[in-house]
Amino acid sequence: MKTKELDKIELCEAAQRLYDQYSTVLSETKLSSILSGTLNDSFFNLEPADTARSIINDLVLRYYPNEATIKAGFIDRILVPQNPKTISIFELPIGKSRVDMCKVNGHSAAYEIKTDLDTFDRLEGQLRDYFDVFESVYVVTSERRWHELPDYVPEGCGIYSYRQDPSGGTYHFRARRKAAKCTDLDAEKQLRAIPKHSLCAIFNIQDTHMPKSAVIETCLAESTPQKVNMVFKTYLKQRYGSYWKRFREIEPSVLGIDYEWFYRNGLDPSIVY
Repeated sequence: MKTKELDKIELCEAAQRLYDQYSTVLSETKLSSILSGTLNDSFFNLEPADTARSIINDLVLRYYPNEATIKAGFIDRILVPQNPKTISIFELPIGKSRVDMCKVNGHSAAYEIKTDLDTFDRLEGQLRDYFDVFESVYVVTSERRWHELPDYVPEGCGIYSYRQDPSGGTYHFRARRKAAKCTDLDAEKQLRAIPKHSLCAIFNIQDTHMPKSAVIETCLAESTPQKVNMVFKTYLKQRYGSYWKRFREIEPSVLGIDYEWFYRNGLDPSIVY
């Protein structure tokens, strides 16, 4: 798809409308209807390989930088090239927060993405949750905003900045500050992130009718913080390892705006596309 000379504001507005209407499970017929209802033929030239889905993906990635597109770029540039044994996870609930991306192997790390569409209003509470359970924590934000992070962001918090290639819309990431390793982790909060049935299996607790709070008390009484941290990382690898392995296999065939959907569902792209 080649866009003609158009007002960038028009393209940005169109890309946002397309993203708001888009869903991975929509048919090509439905997506074509959405595309034609949002744009008109003056906006683009079709090429033989173009589909409505690919056009929407390209327009959103280029003209509507949002959490999904920047997350896709971060996965491509930073997470996928790492050791294949490292497991990455989308949207993991931690405390009162939900971390955008995290990874675990011998070491655990959390990544919170703040785009230019986001505020920093919730960041303080999010970082508090992440520093309690992950060994390193990073904020990912734009080149324009990384030096504007609030004063409450700890010195030990790592920072990645991103910029968009104006020619093709590709995102480039730069490590601005390396995260310090967190040593004062909250073992209770780590255990709360693990389902009760898994805790019972891991710690060989026979009374599975105990409330989770009592199960956690039992685990804490029997374990050091170091053991709990290892249990937490092992659980994440076992629980999400197959998701990440499958995603890595199909990722070259998946469009960026669909990454999280395919990560969670694991279907072959040919079934959906």
